[in-house]
Amino acid sequence: MDFGRYLTTGFFAAVLFLSGFYLGHFLELGADAPLLSPFNAKEKSFPLLQYTIPNLAKRRYQPSPITIEETLEEDDQFNSYVFSYLSLGKKITGQLNIPTELLEAAAGEVAPVIIMLRGFVPEEIYTTGAGTSSAAGVLAENGYVTLAPDFLGFGSSDPEPADVWEARFIKPINVIELITAIKANPTIRVSLLNEQDITLDSTNLGIWAHSNGGQIALTVLETLGEPIPTTLWAPVTSPFPYSILYFSDENEDEGREARAWVAQFERDYDGREFSLTQHLNRLTGPIQVHHGGADEAAPIVWSNEFIDKIEAENSRRGTNGETELPEIDLTYYQYPGADHNLQPDWNTVIQRDVVFFNQWLTN
Repeated sequence: MDFGRYLTTGFFAAVLFLSGFYLGHFLELGADAPLLSPFNAKEKSFPLLQYTIPNLAKRRYQPSPITIEETLEEDDQFNSYVFSYLSLGKKITGQLNIPTELLEAAAGEVAPVIIMLRGFVPEEIYTTGAGTSSAAGVLAENGYVTLAPDFLGFGSSDPEPADVWEARFIKPINVIELITAIKANPTIRVSLLNEQDITLDSTNLGIWAHSNGGQIALTVLETLGEPIPTTLWAPVTSPFPYSILYFSDENEDEGREARAWVAQFERDYDGREFSLTQHLNRLTGPIQVHHGGADEAAPIVWSNEFIDKIEAENSRRGTNGETELPEIDLTYYQYPGADHNLQPDWNTVIQRDVVFFNQWLTN
């Protein structure tokens, strides 16, 4: 027997079989499908796809108990505590403000709740409540329970993911799981000593957000598709990932590394699927936006362009009837001389927020 000929024939038969299998697979998927090598069929994984806004909308979110960790401050009008909850199996801490009138109320009394989402604060100077405590204090004085998560890596929270993209993309999940926790476990034990409980009115819940917290808040609204009353201070609403590159020219390398970093991401992913401006068809109101004309951190033109996009979306809904969602109820205030923190108009802004939440949340 000619074993060399036998082996050669067997080899080519195997190649033809495999070629036919993969050609058939290619034809079944369509002409645009990538060809897979029969000798290296291992496909590249894309772990960040789970964080696109459409996939976040399909995700199941897990509730957890809200726990009081320690008392921060006791005041005539409200008390402040460090609270914690679990998100993605990790502990997240934050500041909880409870109006004194609720602490002194009879059993069964409930209070509306506002989730406070901060913008960027350097980790080395961060303390629990930074970026939200002033506004949260005014809202608590007006009868609202406020919860401001530190986010992973801040306060006494567990560390954030090592992957910087994942650390960014999980924040809406962290907020949604806080909302889920409030709805599933609205009763919070404030003191183990006297077994005092307070109950959150989970049917009357709002969001306050500043700067990049605005981007997180809008992503949460688009993910849930629910009408959660939301007020935004100097929000980051520029398309992703442009907002990441905006200040990169101030780096020593004038943004070279940042551009390469984003280019690598966009080789693997469609950035539009992560961009809130591409999913306004899922957005609902009511929303209130404040922006200062002297803002150098988040230019007011971002909000101007965002409002134009909302108006276009409302026109599409109203004229063509392409969606069952009502038009987005949005109010936009501009403060020509105000900076990123809305100074010197801070008092005017926060009082407008009190009026806004009084209108949309039942006290």
